[in-house]
Amino acid sequence: MKAIVVTDQAAGTAGMKLVERPEPQPSINDVVVQVYASGFVNTELSWPSTWTDRLDRDRTPSIPGHELAGVVTALGYGTAGLSVGQRVFGLTDWYRDGTLAEYAAVEARNLAPLPDDVDFTVGASLPISGLTAWQGLFEHGRLRAGQSVIAHGAAGAVGSMVTQLARLAGAYVIGTGRAADRQKALDFGAISCSISSAATSGSGPRAWFESEERSCPSSDRSRRGLPTAWRSTSSSNPIAPN
Repeated sequence: MKAIVVTDQAAGTAGMKLVERPEPQPSINDVVVQVYASGFVNTELSWPSTWTDRLDRDRTPSIPGHELAGVVTALGYGTAGLSVGQRVFGLTDWYRDGTLAEYAAVEARNLAPLPDDVDFTVGASLPISGLTAWQGLFEHGRLRAGQSVIAHGAAGAVGSMVTQLARLAGAYVIGTGRAADRQKALDFGAISCSISSAATSGSGPRAWFESEERSCPSSDRSRRGLPTAWRSTSSSNPIAPN
């Protein structure tokens, strides 16, 4: 199969090479996915897991990329819940070869069915942004209905997921972003695209959420005077699945 590999951390993205690699074989509880779309962020090339295994041993040449959408082509021993031919999307393990390849071996628990009406490209764009938003809002921020959230870069990758998930949870979302992205943020569910004391109805936002992919620079003015009880969460270091 064709795959993109890296062997030299110092080379950065210039060191990414298209090569021929053997197709992966499924381990216990794995599936093999034919990759129709995949996601990659260049910060992966600074992650230790790209270069070493869990015992800190060199594992190059390694295949980057962790987000994918595609079709299941093989099942490992004991795998349940998925079937050959099924459309799926999800994440590969941080310490295993990734998704910049024609096929990837993935633990079944890290995949979910992809609805027929969702494009593969859309499916591959969701996992890290969606997981980061979910963890920030509900696991770290403990968001509840009726609370308020400030989403910096509400039209960006993570920001758009924050906005939609928070609104679905019954929160009051205030978004920031460039003027050109104002309507997009409103369409995602933000009720306002400006920060003002009046917009918080006196109770103040429960949390602000800041993303590296934000669609505009965030201003410190949006955080001045926030009580220390309000939580800040950032997507700078998304949490890898166990």
